[in-house]
Amino acid sequence: MLFRVLGPLEVDSTEGVVVPPGPRARALLTALLLERGAVVPVHRLAEAVWGEEPPARVENAVHVVVGRARRALGPAGARLVTRAPGYQLDLGGARIDADLFEQRCRAARALSGRDPAAAARLLDEALGLWRGPAYGEFGESFARPAAVRLDELRRAAAEDRAEALLRAGVVEDAVAAARDLATAHPMAERPTAVLMRALSAAGRTGDALDAYQRYLRVLRDELGIDPPAELRELHTRILREEVGPTPRQAAMDTTPPGRSQLPRRPSPLIGREDEVRTLSAAVADTALVTLLGPGGVGKTRVALEVAHQCAAASRPVWWVDLVPVQSSRLLEAVAAATGVEIASGRDPLDALCTALAAHRGVLVLDNAEHVLDELAVLVERLRDGAPGLALLVTSRERLALDTEEVQRMAPLPLPTGADPDNPAVRLFLARAPGLALPDEAGLALVAQACRRLDGLPLAIELGGARAGGLGLTVLLDRLGDRLDVLGGGRRTSDRRHRTLRAVVEWSHDLLDPEEAVLFRRLGVFPGSFTLDQVEAVSGGASRGSLPALLARLVEQSLVQSARSGRFQLLETLRAFALERLTAAGEEHALRDAHARDTAARLAATSRRLWSEHEGEAVGDLTALSPDLHAAWEHALAHDRPLALRLAGDVYEFAYFRQRLDLLRWGFPIADWPIDDPELAAALGTAAAALWSAGRMTEAAATAERGITLAGGPDAPAAALPMNVSGDIAMFLGDTDDAIARYHRHAELRRARGQPVLGLVTELSVAHALVNAGRAEEAAAVLAELLPQAVRSAVPTVMAWAHYLAGEAASEADSERAAASYRTAIEHGLRADSRLFVTMARTSAAALAARTGALREALAGFPVALEEWVQLGNRSVAWWLVQHVTVLLERAGAHTDAAVLAGAVLAREDALPGFATDAERLQAALAAVRERLGEHATTAALERGAGLTDAALVARARQALADAAATMS
Repeated sequence: MLFRVLGPLEVDSTEGVVVPPGPRARALLTALLLERGAVVPVHRLAEAVWGEEPPARVENAVHVVVGRARRALGPAGARLVTRAPGYQLDLGGARIDADLFEQRCRAARALSGRDPAAAARLLDEALGLWRGPAYGEFGESFARPAAVRLDELRRAAAEDRAEALLRAGVVEDAVAAARDLATAHPMAERPTAVLMRALSAAGRTGDALDAYQRYLRVLRDELGIDPPAELRELHTRILREEVGPTPRQAAMDTTPPGRSQLPRRPSPLIGREDEVRTLSAAVADTALVTLLGPGGVGKTRVALEVAHQCAAASRPVWWVDLVPVQSSRLLEAVAAATGVEIASGRDPLDALCTALAAHRGVLVLDNAEHVLDELAVLVERLRDGAPGLALLVTSRERLALDTEEVQRMAPLPLPTGADPDNPAVRLFLARAPGLALPDEAGLALVAQACRRLDGLPLAIELGGARAGGLGLTVLLDRLGDRLDVLGGGRRTSDRRHRTLRAVVEWSHDLLDPEEAVLFRRLGVFPGSFTLDQVEAVSGGASRGSLPALLARLVEQSLVQSARSGRFQLLETLRAFALERLTAAGEEHALRDAHARDTAARLAATSRRLWSEHEGEAVGDLTALSPDLHAAWEHALAHDRPLALRLAGDVYEFAYFRQRLDLLRWGFPIADWPIDDPELAAALGTAAAALWSAGRMTEAAATAERGITLAGGPDAPAAALPMNVSGDIAMFLGDTDDAIARYHRHAELRRARGQPVLGLVTELSVAHALVNAGRAEEAAAVLAELLPQAVRSAVPTVMAWAHYLAGEAASEADSERAAASYRTAIEHGLRADSRLFVTMARTSAAALAARTGALREALAGFPVALEEWVQLGNRSVAWWLVQHVTVLLERAGAHTDAAVLAGAVLAREDALPGFATDAERLQAALAAVRERLGEHATTAALERGAGLTDAALVARARQALADAAATMS
């Protein structure tokens, strides 16, 4: 049951909508609704019904009105009950539309920072509940206070809606909404501010300035005052063209571009509740927040708490640990964390912005101080190119950007005495498990230690870890010797670094010799590591003692326990360990050992990729990614044979996962003037990266060079470049050549004892046949190979086979094809086989378009498009746009179809040359010409040909969204 008071009183029940007859019954029900289920005395009900002239026998008169109201409500009249000293309306699960309105407004405000499009939809629903003035005919009498309050909330909600539309990129709607508000409330500041920003975002600078002048005149004429400072500042910024056009974003798209697993919270956060609340609010309201403070103050831990809270509220969150990242690989690190693969091209940063432009998650960039200059450039571009993205940076120094909000994080409050509730004291005791619960004198010693440690959480944790073994008195003696540099007052970044170094040096000096050796050698790991990695790389110490030594370092807070049996060093501790490693003359040897161990792990784990344990192997190699990059950089500089091995061995993991950052390892090697047959596999890796970037001619030449260096197409070393050359021949439309190359590659794989890889390549024969329009031949091949693929139990192989089964059946049996695509996606997801998963999603959407299921296609293509953009595979992304073009023609979006066709045709050299797809594109283009005419079609084709990659993706997104809106 719903009681409606946002307009004339109505009661909506299972019996229908009831308007209580007679003003007295309506007044009585309104008075009861104002009290939300409370008992209302008779005399107050009488005042509502009769005002200042109640009848002589008030109780009887009220009773009569109650009876009329009960009868009017029918079965719901039982809710109107007698309760001394008056009456009560028992809501009992019934709702009031005014309450629903306020609930939706609150929910919209909570969403506005991270998803303004969803907030705007909620506000539309909330405002749609209104049918007239609140409390109807009684809004100017006894219900006036409540009515005025609701009217103010209604106006605020309308302003919030205009703001949300603007932030969501729906600029013209924002202009209309803000103009209506500014007209209705000419002296209100916020509607004018939103209107000015919306007009400026729409590129209508003159209109924005006119809106300000109208507001200025009204204020001066009516109140004799000038506009507030914030509005004057906005006016100045518009005059300076600092507030410019904003691209329309896909308001309905809130899917995160990729997956990013947040680090686990290692322990309860102590003493930082206020900082977490402040930072959470800042992230919700501000697009760029930098959490600033000295090393060891706990910036990462607070940011992690905020990130987990955002994730718990269903807001997409991506975490980038910048500690192992060099400035040259900053963009790759951000792309990897957000699931965006950057293709080779003129402006990879623009590609990242394009991929993130439609998303409104939170990107956390942790430990940024060593890459500030490069990060400032990246963040500025993200602010412009992905305005809905919130960025949270932790650093010892700010980025120094105009749009940056800085949140300074101070050390924990220092205790003044034996205060067990002080957060620093609580943290110390929580990190000293071996310390007996201190009495008041002991608490005073703990408080003294916390003061001497300057309230820095890392220093406190290290001190607490040692207190259990040394005792508080000895601990304080050692602090007096070593930490006198921890003075109060303002400190520069250098002083802060020395401050934390003093804590680390003190803790390090307490290690025994074996612990100290292990600690410095752990500095060679760029990210998290496992015990067996430590055993393989560290050397020197007794292998039997390593687990105990590592456990001791964990206990002393010098090593952190990470998830799934992994460990890691904090930022400053890793830097300190590396300094010690260099001073000991061991750095090069340890880096070499680490690179060789990583290469061995890559080779061994890659063999598991072609078994039923593929999913586990993929997880292991994904966790090894920081080590892979570190090993690659060391080998590239110091060990060319090892670099060749890495570039060749990484192919099978990288290609099927579409990890182009790893495939591109082949690029620098391709320029080496050597004739080593080991170079052949690396050239195969490089060729795969080249065709993914749309550089087909270079890719073909690189693969052929690899085959030649290997000793010809029948040489065992030619296996990898031979396979890639078959793919390229297929893309270029040379079907028979591609099939011949696939057969020879399969023979090479079987000869090398790799039957599953041979099966994968034989399946590629069916792919070449389908793309040449020879579906019946492909089906015959698959009839033999699909059962073999199923028996292999390898997820990627099964995904590949079922995808091809769908392709072969797509024209003859669309239902069987759709089922095959679904099966391919299911298997591919088990091993993160993003190549086949995304191909299957693309083909499923294309099939839906061809069979008339246009809504299904319009829902499927945006997902697939986002995935290809994230992966960075330009060639396959443009192949998808071909299919989108066909869909748009069928959906009646002829101009959009022509524009996209022009863009696709302009990129013909970068596209897979599949005959069937080319025929479908030409048929769609012919239908467009017939509908639009030659002149309009040619003009649209020319517009499409001039689109940049980023503009093409944006146009495809918008065209799909517009077509979907038209179909709804």
